[in-house]
Amino acid sequence: MLLCIKIGNSTINLAFFQNPDASDFTLSSFETKEALKCKNKLKNLSLKNEMDCIVCSVVPEVAKEFSAILESLCKKIIFLNYKTYTGLTLKLYHPETFGVDRLACAVAAYENFRDNLAVIDAGTATTITVVTKKGEIIGGSIMPGINTMNIALSEKTACLPVVDINKTVVALGKDTHSAILSGIVLGTVRGIEGILQEIEKETNLKLITVLTGGYSELLSQYMKRKYFINKHLVIEGMRLVYLKNIKN
Repeated sequence: MLLCIKIGNSTINLAFFQNPDASDFTLSSFETKEALKCKNKLKNLSLKNEMDCIVCSVVPEVAKEFSAILESLCKKIIFLNYKTYTGLTLKLYHPETFGVDRLACAVAAYENFRDNLAVIDAGTATTITVVTKKGEIIGGSIMPGINTMNIALSEKTACLPVVDINKTVVALGKDTHSAILSGIVLGTVRGIEGILQEIEKETNLKLITVLTGGYSELLSQYMKRKYFINKHLVIEGMRLVYLKNIKN
């Protein structure tokens, strides 16, 4: 059995693979601020020393909290970082600062397509990661996520509310709620598409667009570019990284 633990800024996901060679998994999710509940679930597992684990964390202090539990629970533990063997090359100025969640997503997308890719991860932040058909991560873009903008507008202004992002979005907002939705949702989508156009001009690459993350389905409704979508691409990438390291 394989346990994949993805620790994000907003959510912790536990994905259990009965067979790491297959893509089927069961998922449990917790808010990151409720990490104690997640740790208690792990403590209550009856599979001690019967499974391996891979951890992908963008919150280092939370990952440290899990170390002792995992050492008592798992036979082998991989903490994904920029030095971990992934089959991809980081062609970046400071690879040690590259998000491991972006790395895992890139691994899964590249495994599926083996082509020039733009991997869009729509979560707390909305990130673009560009991977070439040679398996090189050459850069990307980071912008605030949908709900990050939603909350920031409310916190930084006197009168703007936090809005329900599940409502229908129109470009011409007729009230404050619909105007905010237009800005944060359509602004993000058009921002992504505009950045991708500029990247394609700069690199002379034609990029396949892959969407993932908690807000990927929302963004996909308004995308004009052709896209592929896999909401749990990071989990799939973690599984693949585990297999690459077990076999090497």
